[in-house]
Amino acid sequence: MNTRTKRKSKLVLLLTAVIFIFQVVLTSDLSADERYSEAIKKFEEYVNVQMEYERAVGLSVGFFKDDFTWVKGFGYANLENKSPIKPESSFRMASITKTFTGIAVLQLVEKGKIDLDAEVQTYVPYFPKKKWPVIIRHLLGHLGGISHYKDYDKEGHIKVHKNTREALAIFSGFDLVAEPGTRYNYSSYGFNLLGAVVEGASGQSYGDYIKENIFKPLGMENSRLDDPVELIPNRVRGYRLINNQVKNSEYVDISSRFAGGGTRSTVVDLLNYARGVMSHNVLKKETTRMMFTSQATRDGRLTGYGMGWSVRPWNGHFQVAHGGAQAETRTYILILPKLNFAIAAGTNMEAANPGYYVVRLAELILQEDLDTSVHIASKEMRAMLSALQQVHSYGLSYYERNNKPLTDNEQELKKAFTFFNQYVNLNALKKDYKNTKKKINSGIHPQSQQAFTKIGSFMAAALKEAYGEDTLKSYSKNGVFTFFNDFINITQKWPPQKKPFTFSAKFNKIFSNWYRDWNRTYTDYVRNLVITHKSDFKEVGNQLKKTFANARLYPNFTTPMVRTSRYFLLKNEKDKAFAILNLGDTLYPNSPDILSNLAFTHLWKGNVDTARNFYKKAFKIDPEHRAVSSRLFRYMAFLLEEHKKTKALFDLAAIALELHPKDPEVHLEAGYLYLEASKRKEAENYFRKAISLGLKFSEVKRILEKLEKSKKK
Repeated sequence: MNTRTKRKSKLVLLLTAVIFIFQVVLTSDLSADERYSEAIKKFEEYVNVQMEYERAVGLSVGFFKDDFTWVKGFGYANLENKSPIKPESSFRMASITKTFTGIAVLQLVEKGKIDLDAEVQTYVPYFPKKKWPVIIRHLLGHLGGISHYKDYDKEGHIKVHKNTREALAIFSGFDLVAEPGTRYNYSSYGFNLLGAVVEGASGQSYGDYIKENIFKPLGMENSRLDDPVELIPNRVRGYRLINNQVKNSEYVDISSRFAGGGTRSTVVDLLNYARGVMSHNVLKKETTRMMFTSQATRDGRLTGYGMGWSVRPWNGHFQVAHGGAQAETRTYILILPKLNFAIAAGTNMEAANPGYYVVRLAELILQEDLDTSVHIASKEMRAMLSALQQVHSYGLSYYERNNKPLTDNEQELKKAFTFFNQYVNLNALKKDYKNTKKKINSGIHPQSQQAFTKIGSFMAAALKEAYGEDTLKSYSKNGVFTFFNDFINITQKWPPQKKPFTFSAKFNKIFSNWYRDWNRTYTDYVRNLVITHKSDFKEVGNQLKKTFANARLYPNFTTPMVRTSRYFLLKNEKDKAFAILNLGDTLYPNSPDILSNLAFTHLWKGNVDTARNFYKKAFKIDPEHRAVSSRLFRYMAFLLEEHKKTKALFDLAAIALELHPKDPEVHLEAGYLYLEASKRKEAENYFRKAISLGLKFSEVKRILEKLEKSKKK
């Protein structure tokens, strides 16, 4: 994908304006089940605020928990005709389609028609051989080496209908991006290739196969391949933002991404789908388990992706999920199998993010705080804390799924605790931060024998034995600090022979201070605080300043503060943006997130030197932090470009190049910027520098060739 276009396609959460809300309830009699009525009421209030923030035109969202199902539509399916969204409104599914493709392949594996370790040419003989064999198993986990979009300006805007061979012809000549099995590379084309595998193995078209073997058996009556010429009941119209104005989505025929993102469905059908998958109505239990297990690269790093599904733990829960994003749509499906719980959402606004609605609904139904992070100033302490969070989430998730620890081998467990005590260690981090942090980051992966997962699942078993099943289930709600504190407490009474399965005294001392601070600062007010553009920031500031006073560790609200500051900035209400960020700087001194956004706001206002100083300060505090990454600069460059901040755009480029002199992507962006400004010599220099720094991008080479030809003329 073109870097500039990719940057634009990934934007979420920019915008503002009031929309009309229509509410359509699938379950007409909520009194039949009052368990969730209060949660649903709070969620509806949140939806109204969030849709205004995002300028979302329409949203359909729903969930089931055990035997209760609720689905509701908000806003418009067609803005021009004021047609309301309904539970059965039909959205493009985008990449949720990959989950259908994964199941289709695995059904054919169960029938003996596909061998997971066979090369794709076994079923798609017309697909050309590559430098290395491409096998089915790798493709299902985005490990097959198949490219994603290369030139999105061409590949992302196709207007004509394509059959399977024509869809594969788009990328069949591309080289592999890596040797299969060695690198995770998300690829819609890889799943198109799997769609062709389904056709070759089944003798049916991809659309007919998934209709007969997935949609019909699961009661998904309104699910199908998308088709621009067919009459599809309740089809929603898509919208996007251009220069801060709501416009119709670009017309794109998505048959070219048929098995990677070419279906259409409803939230009602997605919930039926989730129930069917959880009940093993389309795959055997053991096959479902394989599908829901993360694959790993050859060097032993988990990818967080199974076979058509994302499979990362969430707050100690075992969860599977997938999102989708393309012209006209944003979608999301979340399943927590062990809780018999699922959420699905679709919106017809490309700038919206259904993930926010899914998280908030999950929090309210489960009565858990699922997105509060922790602030601690020291980068060494942050590294230690990240280890605790991995132990908690991966360990509890494993135990929830399997009802047993990852290992009961004492030697393996001893090695795991030795690993933890050696690297989750303040002295080690101060002595060699980079390599020790690298070890911590490897703690969940096979290359470190999944030490953190072994420890966390062992802790879960010990706590269940000590306190019972109900207490064990509470650790997702009560969080990482209670989980560790309760375990440390029970180990104080253990006999000497169990000492190898405990944390070091130095760690326990550090943790006791953390636990004390967290208990004091994580109050009911903080636990229930949701920061939006409607918040009273004076009141919020007073409450949080008082609560966090003298604490070294406390809840972190920098992310919603940054989001809200940008909301006001894009409305040109700079004073409100500064007020929020200044509050953030008071509460979270030396936060790279806050500092970098203060820098951006100053840049927006024209204070270049001040902006540069804030960026440099953020970079000095933590050069590896996402808030000062080159990716963030590219995102901010888009905002400046969209809002015609031309001088600020060039100023940002200069700062980005100063902070990231060896990043080829930053030089690429600078090249595009100068090219659009008709400064061809500077553009050529930046493009050549990007290539010299390792950028392998055919579009840049084509641009350079054109520039060379123009010189000769």
